[in-house]
Order: sequence, then structure tokens, then C-alpha cells
Amino acid sequence: MSENIVEYISVLLSSSFKFLFGPLQGKAYGLPWLLTAALTAAGMMLSVVVFTYFGQYLKQRFFKTKKVFTPANRRKVTLWRRYGIIGVAMFTPLLLTPIGGTLVANAFGEKKEKIFFWMSIFASIWGILVTLMVYEAGDLLQALIHKPQP
Repeated sequence: MSENIVEYISVLLSSSFKFLFGPLQGKAYGLPWLLTAALTAAGMMLSVVVFTYFGQYLKQRFFKTKKVFTPANRRKVTLWRRYGIIGVAMFTPLLLTPIGGTLVANAFGEKKEKIFFWMSIFASIWGILVTLMVYEAGDLLQALIHKPQP
């Protein structure tokens, strides 16, 4: 039982840093895909909650002030101006990390309720889709590798 909890926490924490790591780890542990998808979405939301409430403190405590006008920051501004919170939430699991997307949304002063709402919607959608893709691709690769010889 305790090894299951360790696996669950591992999937949860890994997906809170990089979204794709959750489904990959869940597949490696042999967890059911729906549980893996739920843990992956919950991991992203863990990052969203932590960095929405404590992001400013963590930024001041652990990160030095960086240049303001960088190509990466310009891309973030363009993304925000073009798509707003919905676009940032939609692209967070795929292009941004859960931490990065949350920091972008907070940097532009979006309300916490909107951040939580849209991030949870897209964490759930992408959690299911990415987990299914990882599980199906893994099964397909396994079938190709262990293909019986005629």
C-alpha cells in the first residue's frame, strides 16, 4: 500500500514541474490511465496554487532580478496580449511548464479565481489527452517491439 502512495506522489510532483512527466511516470509504474490523468492534472494544479499564492515570495527569495526585455519575455507578452488567460492556460501544459504558465498569468495581474478556473479546465483536458496518447503510444511501441516472428 505504501509503495502505491509513493508512486502517486511521484506522479503528482513530477507533473507539477513538467506536465508530460506525469503520464510517462504513470505508464512506467503501470497505473490505470484515468488515475494517471487525474494525478497529472492535480499535479499541475498543485503548482498553480503554490505559485499563485507564494510565487512573489519565492521569486524574491530564490531568484535574482533578470533582464526585463528578453526574447522569451516578449513572447510571453505577445501570448498574453493575443490570447489572455484562456490562451495561457491552454498552452501551459504543452509549451509552458505549470510553474511558468502560472507565473505569466500572475505577472499580468489576472484574478486568482480566473487563473484557478481556466488552469483547472485545461489541466483536466490535457491531462486526459496526453495520458491517453502516452498510454496508447506505449502500447503500440510494445506491440511493435514484441511482434511475433513468422
